[in-house]
Amino acid sequence: MKNLFIAFTLVLALISCKEKDTNAEPQGPSQMEQVLAVHDELMPKMSTIGEMITKLESNIDSTNVDSVKVNAIAELKNANESMMTWMKDFGSTFESDEIMNGAPLNDEKKKTLDAFEMSANKLREQMESAIKNGEAALTN
Repeated sequence: MKNLFIAFTLVLALISCKEKDTNAEPQGPSQMEQVLAVHDELMPKMSTIGEMITKLESNIDSTNVDSVKVNAIAELKNANESMMTWMKDFGSTFESDEIMNGAPLNDEKKKTLDAFEMSANKLREQMESAIKNGEAALTN
């Protein structure tokens, strides 16, 4: 009888543990997924930047250089180059399994991912500012 009680208790303990796992609230996106979401948000802006550069360059009068347009072009080109560099550095730092499949990161790569997250957010600000200034230059 004592053995039956112990067995019954173990079975209940195992069942309750499994129920806790299935009832656990789903966690939000991983840090890698958050960084990739910023990247995915910025990618369409690359074509916007390219189009703006083309429009601004075609609207510059070579006899009367408009510094607002020239500055906007430079800012757009810098934002574009920053994004290209960020993507290249990110791709050479992390393995595809870490990026695409959520493979665990060692402590050093976790710190590096922190830095990439910060730089991605700064890149977002840089690109948004460049686009805003480009739009303003196009309306002048």
